[in-house]
Amino acid sequence: MNIAFSAPRSLRGALASVLCVAGVACSASGTDEAPAPTTDPVATQPKPSGDGSETPPGPSTTPPPGTPSPDAGGPTSRARCGAAPYDWVTSNALGDVLESQSKASHTPLELNYVIYEARRQKAFKTSRYAKHGTKGRLLRYQTQDRGKLIDATTLMAYPDAAGTFPILLVLHGTAGFTDKCAPSKGTVDDALGGFTDEVSVLLSLFASFGYIAVAPDYIGLKSLGQPTGFLHPYLVAEPTAIASLDAVRAAKKQLAGASAKPGDVVVVGGSQGGHAAAFVNRYLPHYAPELTIKGSVWDVPPTDVLGQALPALSEWRNATKNMIAASTTYDSWYQSAPGGLSSAFLAPYDTSVPAALTESCSPSNAFTGATRETLFTPAFLTAGQQPDFGENSLPTTSVPKQDSIPSMFLLGENDELVDNVVERASFQKLCTQGHVLEYLECAGASHAKPLTYALDQWLDFLEDRLANKPVTGTCVVKPAETCTSML
Repeated sequence: MNIAFSAPRSLRGALASVLCVAGVACSASGTDEAPAPTTDPVATQPKPSGDGSETPPGPSTTPPPGTPSPDAGGPTSRARCGAAPYDWVTSNALGDVLESQSKASHTPLELNYVIYEARRQKAFKTSRYAKHGTKGRLLRYQTQDRGKLIDATTLMAYPDAAGTFPILLVLHGTAGFTDKCAPSKGTVDDALGGFTDEVSVLLSLFASFGYIAVAPDYIGLKSLGQPTGFLHPYLVAEPTAIASLDAVRAAKKQLAGASAKPGDVVVVGGSQGGHAAAFVNRYLPHYAPELTIKGSVWDVPPTDVLGQALPALSEWRNATKNMIAASTTYDSWYQSAPGGLSSAFLAPYDTSVPAALTESCSPSNAFTGATRETLFTPAFLTAGQQPDFGENSLPTTSVPKQDSIPSMFLLGENDELVDNVVERASFQKLCTQGHVLEYLECAGASHAKPLTYALDQWLDFLEDRLANKPVTGTCVVKPAETCTSML
């Protein structure tokens, strides 16, 4: 969708693109404890200095001051769900910037016009205004997957100003399953005016409000470098959380010595990104304990993927397609099922579905005419009725809870994809497990709307956390209300 200066309508789409998913998780197997990482030699890829160099100089050779090792002294394997054993790499190279490209910059006047148009076109309203001009960059950075160093990409936008600004980690929803579907793929530089891509305009708005906005593409979805070579591990908590935390590290390294200095971190994500935001919190103390996350927003999150999967297996509904995609990428990432995907899908879907996910960013046509009985094996449908798919569900994951990050749990009253009954029950269970959660449900909102309808409310929530204000009214499921940015 082009933005030109119909930008606000596209911004509504951009906010929606930080959304979209439900799926099924696999059961935990192997060790259930948090094991210790291995030590890998420091990679030799270069990192940039400041915020302007296109060709980074020499590699980092020392860790950031005070950066502790993740989970020192734990058990011996991170593997779950029957996957082959592996340990996390411990390397000073994690978060190193391997490639950096300049992207569009914006003036406050341009961005305030976007806000004006958003209201005029009834996309959303906000009490905020663009205070800063912004700069943008696309980074390829070092992260890891299943014990090996790999690279990923992230888009970032930051104030063109001096000072310390909090990092806003923005976690997107379902975008596709291969590199060609990377959300940052369409970002442009100043030569095109910077208004042809909705995601970069959205990040620039956040930057103009005073954030360093960081939007990782996730593992398997990247826009620079060599092909990843495997499907994006959709709704697998660990790789997405790790790549997101390493994107924050990359942003901090990119801005080392710049006038805009990174401060504490806050997080927002929708649907798949809401699931990711919840697991970024969970993995933070295990993987990146040197970072401080002050608050997060989980928008329409499938926190209980087991609970979401059961109705999707019981009858064909919108979420069934997401569950099919998740089952496919789970098989690709864990590689533990003896029969591979044939243990879940009948022919020809055991080969046509992964082919469709590889070929298209919107592979719904692959399921045309399919039914539960013609696509799934009877054994898979039976297994789907049992509580054994919980490793990537927040209430039942084996990753120990060590965080107490205050979070907003944001739902839409008329969500047609994520089952609200399931998520309200998950909210209550998570509260009993010690999570600090504030509940907000936007009246009349479908799946893609709450992040827009509640724009000022969730930004207020994060700003209060950055100001160390106490959270009040937690762990109460409240009636749907008219959210304040809705028009």
